[in-house]
Amino acid sequence: MFKMPSKSVRWVGVAVAPLLLLTACAPEETATVSMDRIVGTWKGPDGEKISFSADREFTASGLDSKKLDGANCPGMKLSGIWGFMVVEENGSSFRSDTAKSGSWIGLGLAKKYWDLGCMLDLAVVDDGDTLCATGDPDVPCDHDVRFTRDK
Repeated sequence: MFKMPSKSVRWVGVAVAPLLLLTACAPEETATVSMDRIVGTWKGPDGEKISFSADREFTASGLDSKKLDGANCPGMKLSGIWGFMVVEENGSSFRSDTAKSGSWIGLGLAKKYWDLGCMLDLAVVDDGDTLCATGDPDVPCDHDVRFTRDK
């Protein structure tokens, strides 16, 4: 036989349930890191690969994985420049050529790839141990592709 919980237990449940929902729906927390934490090769779960150099250039391959469909990137080897995203006073953001740290990375394809329409940014999460592919500045991991440092 089911016994109804006491009134105080029910009130605790009513108070805690919304907090649990907020926690479950909260966006991933980004982390600010320095350039040296980004430089190197990062791999995704389905063969995606991005290599960042200290001179702000990158190469990438495998960005045509199913989860990255919305980014419109090809699987062939790509190259270009990278930089931390900087937010201006008016709220707009841009990929900086000089920022030495940040929590979002903007990729700029080399001119020969511009017509591909590949749009992909990376959010730094997990205290800098993961780069999340994103196309939405409000949702750091919206593509659900997480890059980790290649060891």
